[in-house]
Amino acid sequence: MGKTIERIRSFLRKWLDRDQDHRIKWAEVYLAIGGVFHRALVETPRKRAAARRQESDLPVSRIREIPLKPGDILYTPSSESTYYAGHMGILGTDGRVYHVHPFGPVFSDTVEWYVKRFYVGDRFVVFRARHEDVGVLAAEWAEQYYKQVKAYRLHTGMDDVTNNYCSKFIDQAYRFTSGTDIWGKGKRKIRHGYIYPFRIVKSAELKVVGTYYRA
Repeated sequence: MGKTIERIRSFLRKWLDRDQDHRIKWAEVYLAIGGVFHRALVETPRKRAAARRQESDLPVSRIREIPLKPGDILYTPSSESTYYAGHMGILGTDGRVYHVHPFGPVFSDTVEWYVKRFYVGDRFVVFRARHEDVGVLAAEWAEQYYKQVKAYRLHTGMDDVTNNYCSKFIDQAYRFTSGTDIWGKGKRKIRHGYIYPFRIVKSAELKVVGTYYRA
């Protein structure tokens, strides 16, 4: 029994005391295997899904064919260019896209310049309020108050305009003007929190009027 235990100890010492080059080789093997699984389980399905979407989506260069209307929301789902969080802007009555951004903290862009901020292959979904007058009121508010945004902050008061982020700013544009809850959460009991872009796009108050991709 003693010899068996000693052999096991000797094996473990050799295994644990392997030279650095040997350990590096094992790390390379691990990374290679992990890369295969990542490409098979994550990247390939993602590329296939993007290809299927592009069969029904239009090139974003055709986005003005709708035509766009005040209050329309331009939403880009999670992607590398949105830091995997999604992003959105609201169209003003002047045809410009108003959006709160980490590097802004707020911008007023033409539609053409706005879409150039995203990477090739990124998707754009245009949402519109079901009642046109509601969208116009939200658009007017965004034009009037966007310069009040002084900092990009996530965990802030729901009614705080100064510290803001993209989806909260658009929620405020609708909620402050017509009381429309495009977040879809009903009456809120919290004064701080997050309004995720993907939650807004599920709202019953909005409809999809176009889907596009950047070629």
